[in-house]
Parts: sequence; C-alpha cells; structure tokens
Amino acid sequence: MATNCISFLLLVSVSLALATNESVIASITPDLYILDVHGNQKRLEHVALTYNSHVTIVCRTSSVNEQLLWHYSVFESNTFLPVSASPYLSIDQTKRGEIALEFRRVQFSMAGIYQCSNNVASRQISVHVYGILNAVSSSVRLISKRELVGQLHFETYVMDTSNPPMVACQFQVGRHGVRYTSVRWKGGKLATHPQLYRIVDTLDNVNGYVWSNLSIRELTFDQALYGKYICQFNIVSGSMESAEVEIIVPPIIKRPEHGMGYFSDRKFSYTCHLLAYPTITGPVSWSRDEQPITLDNQGFARVAGYDWEDRVRLDTEENLNDRIIFNPLRPDDRAVYSCSVRSPLGNATGAFFLRVKDRWAVFWPLIGIVLEVVVLFIVILMYEIRRRALAKQRNTEEQSCVGAKPSGSALGYHDATGDTSIRYRQARA
Repeated sequence: MATNCISFLLLVSVSLALATNESVIASITPDLYILDVHGNQKRLEHVALTYNSHVTIVCRTSSVNEQLLWHYSVFESNTFLPVSASPYLSIDQTKRGEIALEFRRVQFSMAGIYQCSNNVASRQISVHVYGILNAVSSSVRLISKRELVGQLHFETYVMDTSNPPMVACQFQVGRHGVRYTSVRWKGGKLATHPQLYRIVDTLDNVNGYVWSNLSIRELTFDQALYGKYICQFNIVSGSMESAEVEIIVPPIIKRPEHGMGYFSDRKFSYTCHLLAYPTITGPVSWSRDEQPITLDNQGFARVAGYDWEDRVRLDTEENLNDRIIFNPLRPDDRAVYSCSVRSPLGNATGAFFLRVKDRWAVFWPLIGIVLEVVVLFIVILMYEIRRRALAKQRNTEEQSCVGAKPSGSALGYHDATGDTSIRYRQARA
C-alpha cells in the first residue's frame, strides 16, 4: 500500500514538473503570427505566399526588455544568417517586445525558413513563394479539302488528328520548394473521363520551375472537350494559384454522308452538326444547288425559281437554323444542299446530295422478280404444250403408217428366208 502511494506521488510530481517546464518554455519562446492586409492573424508553421503579394510576419515576446532577432535559411540548409532589409522587405522594431517582417512585394528569392529568436529560445516559420509565370492556350489545326458533291465542288475542313492541341501552365516556387507543390487541371471532361487526356508535368527542383501540359489524346466531334480549362498550382494545404487557358476550335461542320437516299411522301430532316469554340452565335445559312435558301415572314423556307409549297422550314436544334425539315419529301426535292457558318476564326461549309426515291420504288424489285417467274412459267408451259402436241402427232403418223402397210406374201416376199431382197414369182397352173 505504501509503495503504491509513493508511486502515485512520484507520478504527480513528474506531471507537475513537465507542466511547469512547458509553461516556462511557452513563456520564453517567441510567438509568431501572420498578419494579412485585412488585419487577420494566423499562426502557422508553413505559409504559402503568392508572387508580388503583401504580408507581415510578427514575432512577439512576453518580456518587453528582450531583444528579438530574425534569421533566414534557404530550404535544404541549416545555415541561418541575419535578415537584412531590402526594397521588397522591411524590418519594423518600433514596438517594444515585438519585431515584424513586412514583405512589401513577395519575391521568389524570399522563400525559405525564417527564425525569430531571443536570448534563450526561438521559433521558425517556413515561407513558400509561388506564382504563375505563363499560361498558354492552343487551337485545333484544320486541314482544307476539296470535295465533289453531286456536280458541285466545295471546300471543307477536317481536324488534323496528327497534331492535337496542347495547353500549358508554367509555375515557379522558391528554390527547393518544388517538392511541396502539385498541379491539378479542371474543365472539359476531366472529372468524368480523365482517360481522354494526357497530362505531363516537368519539375526543375533547383530553380523552382514547374511546367504542366495538357493535351487531348484523340480529337473527336465532342463539344465538351473544347473550351476553358483551369490549371491549379497547389502548395501546402489550402493555398493555390490558378490560371485559365482555352482550347480553341475554328468552326468545322461534321462531314455528312455525301449521298442520301430517301423515299418521297415521308418526312425528312437533316441537322448541320457544328463544332466551334468560341461558340457560333449567328444563324446557319442554307443553299439548294448553290441558290440561297431564305425564310419568309411565316418561317417557311424559300429558294429562287422553285416553289416548295410551304413544305420546307428551318428549325433550331443546337445552333440557330441548323436543321432543315421537309414535310413531306417530294421527288423534285432531289438536289445538293449545303449549310455554312461564318465567324472571326473562319468559315465552314458542309454539303450532301439528297436523292429522293418514289415511295413505290421499294416494290419494283419484287414486282420484277414476280414478272420474271411468271414469264418463265409461261415459257415452260408453252414449251410443254408444244412438246406434247408434237409427240401426239408423231404417234398418230406412226400408227397410220403401220395400218396401211401390205403383207409380205402378197408382194411376193418370202419372209421365212429372212432375205427381202429376193422376190419369187408364183407358178401358173
């Protein structure tokens, strides 16, 4: 029992001593906090500052008579040197028991470890400086092609899949600060289909440079792949710098089937699928055999020299007037139809040849087969009738010849000899 009491008393004594020691250390260790331009105070072991920003780091002690000093060391080094004032950094000691570092314009060379110390203790804070040096947008390259549709020539464009667009961001941190950073991209279909992209990061740890490139693996006609992307440069938890880049697409019209066959007296519609970024806000223009298609006051399509009888109109699916509708389709609607758009980045045209078939045309092959079978049946039937008639006639003639033939004795032939070439004359009495 006595032993347990002694152990308990020793444990309490040690705990009190440790608490007293921690209290003493806390009382003599300088207090560091960050003061931003809004007057907010933060106590952190790591702070990330953007390039050319303004911030103040304050070191305070409980004793107003203690002398406080600032020292600095670059990352990956244990050599601390006194901090000197510069055009971008000032040291403020106007308040007793306090010394402040005012970063007027944060530079990349200011990254490192800052230590505030008095005669008996010190406290450190790691300052990371980061910023975006460059953000590069890119554009999809197009290849011009000359195509023949019907009897008309058109200049069209296709995407150059061998040279996909690449956007890039260049960042910088203080020397030896690259290991504290990461780059993240947002936009497009990155959140749901990251496999559609290729991201390559290049790090220069000595000089503190980080390059990040993003490209599309395979160019498709998916509008969501093109447009704005954001590159985020993260350094320590909760601090980031971001820039916006764009993947631009000059207007291009999806290549249609050059020949389209449809039956008359049915409804037909065709949509001019357009890909462009920035998106096209103007209407899509249509032509029939290079004759412009216009709209009347009631919204029906009109073309010079032809009366559509209010059967044709233009509608909007994705872009203004990007769909043409025939209701119903007629055989004389056979023609080459083209849609085109214009923008500051270029023009685009798509064309297709509309072949209109009679609605009964589907039955003509079947009717032809039936007629062939009927004709063949008639030919076979007539041949069989004629053959039977000839056979019957031949049989009749043969029977007639057999009935009219005389006997051999009457003609003087002797059948028993088997030689019909010898004739005998009967003796007279």
